[in-house]
Amino acid sequence: MPLAFEQIDVERRGKVHCVRLKRRRLSEPDLFKLGEEFEQLVAEDNCRRMALGLGHDQLDCLYSMFLGKLVATRRMILEQDGHMHLCEVGPASLGVLKTCRLTDLFEVHPDMDAAVKSLESLG
Repeated sequence: MPLAFEQIDVERRGKVHCVRLKRRRLSEPDLFKLGEEFEQLVAEDNCRRMALGLGHDQLDCLYSMFLGKLVATRRMILEQDGHMHLCEVGPASLGVLKTCRLTDLFEVHPDMDAAVKSLESLG
């Protein structure tokens, strides 16, 4: 039975988990829940390749906390010999990623298809 999530939508494309945020506005409790859902996806659904679509619209959240969840999720996936790529990143969110030098940690793709193709090419 597929896992049910409050904060994310998940679609499987082969070995890649395509993940999208359900909402643009994330409160502090929502961000805690988001982190739990990412952890559950990795631990219980064996997610080793994640394409995370952030959406082209600006996120309304505590960016520092959100970025911490992204980095923690990336670390969990890397510990399982996996990969995490970002896609559908709007200009404001991309600016935050660049400012925080997180574009050094995450490959960023224009859309989900490009992210999936890149992740599939990893073998």
